[in-house]
Amino acid sequence: MDINTEEPLKALKAQILEYIELKTEHTRLSVIEYIAKVASIIFAAIIGVILISLVFLSVFIALSFFIGQWVHSYGLGFLISAVFYLLLLWYFSTAGRKRVRNYIIRKILEQTDTNND
Repeated sequence: MDINTEEPLKALKAQILEYIELKTEHTRLSVIEYIAKVASIIFAAIIGVILISLVFLSVFIALSFFIGQWVHSYGLGFLISAVFYLLLLWYFSTAGRKRVRNYIIRKILEQTDTNND
Protein backbone atom coordinates (compact mmCIF):
# COMPACT_ATOMS: atom_id res chain seq x y z
CA MET A 1 0.00 0.00 0.00
CA ASP A 2 1.87 3.01 -1.32
CA ILE A 3 0.33 6.40 -0.38
CA ASN A 4 1.34 9.32 -2.57
CA THR A 5 1.88 12.25 -0.17
CA GLU A 6 3.58 14.52 -2.67
CA GLU A 7 0.37 15.69 -4.39
CA PRO A 8 -1.32 17.16 -1.28
CA LEU A 9 1.95 18.76 -0.20
CA LYS A 10 2.40 20.36 -3.64
CA ALA A 11 -1.16 21.65 -3.53
CA LEU A 12 -0.63 23.01 -0.01
CA LYS A 13 2.61 24.66 -1.08
CA ALA A 14 0.89 26.27 -4.06
CA GLN A 15 -1.92 27.57 -1.83
CA ILE A 16 0.56 28.96 0.71
CA LEU A 17 2.53 30.71 -2.04
CA GLU A 18 -0.69 32.14 -3.51
CA TYR A 19 -1.77 33.33 -0.05
CA ILE A 20 1.58 35.06 0.53
CA GLU A 21 1.37 36.69 -2.90
CA LEU A 22 -2.18 37.92 -2.30
CA LYS A 23 -1.32 39.16 1.19
CA THR A 24 1.70 41.06 -0.20
CA GLU A 25 -0.47 42.62 -2.92
CA HIS A 26 -3.12 43.58 -0.36
CA THR A 27 -0.51 45.22 1.86
CA ARG A 28 0.97 47.09 -1.11
CA LEU A 29 -2.46 48.39 -2.14
CA SER A 30 -3.26 49.39 1.45
CA VAL A 31 -0.02 51.38 1.67
CA ILE A 32 -0.74 53.08 -1.66
CA GLU A 33 -4.26 53.97 -0.48
CA TYR A 34 -2.94 55.40 2.80
CA ILE A 35 -0.27 57.44 1.00
CA ALA A 36 -2.89 58.77 -1.43
CA LYS A 37 -5.16 59.82 1.45
CA VAL A 38 -2.30 61.55 3.29
CA ALA A 39 -1.16 63.28 0.10
CA SER A 40 -4.68 64.53 -0.64
CA ILE A 41 -5.07 65.86 2.91
CA ILE A 42 -1.70 67.63 2.71
CA PHE A 43 -2.50 69.07 -0.73
CA ALA A 44 -5.90 70.32 0.43
CA ALA A 45 -4.30 71.86 3.51
CA ILE A 46 -1.68 73.63 1.40
CA ILE A 47 -4.34 75.03 -0.95
CA GLY A 48 -6.40 76.15 2.06
CA VAL A 49 -3.42 77.86 3.67
CA ILE A 50 -2.57 79.66 0.43
CA LEU A 51 -6.15 80.89 0.00
CA ILE A 52 -6.45 81.98 3.62
CA SER A 53 -3.08 83.74 3.35
CA LEU A 54 -4.25 85.64 0.27
CA VAL A 55 -7.43 86.70 2.05
CA PHE A 56 -5.48 87.90 5.10
CA LEU A 57 -2.96 89.67 2.87
CA SER A 58 -5.75 91.53 1.08
CA VAL A 59 -7.45 92.43 4.35
CA PHE A 60 -4.22 93.69 5.94
CA ILE A 61 -3.29 95.74 2.88
CA ALA A 62 -6.76 97.29 2.92
CA LEU A 63 -6.41 97.89 6.66
CA SER A 64 -3.03 99.54 6.11
CA PHE A 65 -4.52 101.88 3.52
CA PHE A 66 -7.46 102.61 5.82
CA ILE A 67 -5.17 103.42 8.76
CA GLY A 68 -2.97 105.49 6.42
CA GLN A 69 -5.97 107.47 5.24
CA TRP A 70 -7.11 107.91 8.84
CA VAL A 71 -3.75 109.29 10.02
CA HIS A 72 -3.19 111.14 6.70
CA SER A 73 -0.02 109.18 5.87
CA TYR A 74 0.00 105.90 3.99
CA GLY A 75 3.55 105.21 5.16
CA LEU A 76 2.49 105.57 8.78
CA GLY A 77 -0.50 103.31 8.14
CA PHE A 78 1.74 100.58 6.79
CA LEU A 79 4.16 101.13 9.69
CA ILE A 80 1.36 100.68 12.21
CA SER A 81 0.31 97.50 10.41
CA ALA A 82 3.91 96.26 10.46
CA VAL A 83 4.07 96.81 14.22
CA PHE A 84 0.85 94.83 14.55
CA TYR A 85 2.42 92.00 12.49
CA LEU A 86 5.48 92.07 14.73
CA LEU A 87 3.26 91.78 17.81
CA LEU A 88 1.49 88.81 16.24
CA LEU A 89 4.85 87.25 15.39
CA TRP A 90 6.07 87.79 18.96
CA TYR A 91 2.90 86.19 20.37
CA PHE A 92 3.19 83.23 18.02
CA SER A 93 6.86 82.69 18.76
CA THR A 94 6.29 82.72 22.53
CA ALA A 95 2.88 81.26 23.34
CA GLY A 96 1.10 80.44 20.11
CA ARG A 97 3.60 77.94 18.71
CA LYS A 98 2.83 75.33 21.36
CA ARG A 99 -0.92 75.78 20.88
CA VAL A 100 -0.63 75.40 17.12
CA ARG A 101 1.64 72.35 17.49
CA ASN A 102 -0.81 70.69 19.90
CA TYR A 103 -3.72 71.53 17.60
CA ILE A 104 -1.96 69.98 14.58
CA ILE A 105 -0.99 66.87 16.55
CA ARG A 106 -4.57 66.50 17.79
CA LYS A 107 -5.96 66.82 14.25
CA ILE A 108 -3.49 64.28 12.85
CA LEU A 109 -4.38 61.81 15.59
CA GLU A 110 -8.09 62.34 14.90
CA GLN A 111 -7.54 61.70 11.19
CA THR A 112 -5.54 58.53 11.77
CA ASP A 113 -8.06 57.36 14.37
CA THR A 114 -10.99 57.80 11.96
CA ASN A 115 -9.02 56.07 9.18
CA ASN A 116 -8.54 52.99 11.36
CA ASP A 117 -12.28 52.64 11.99
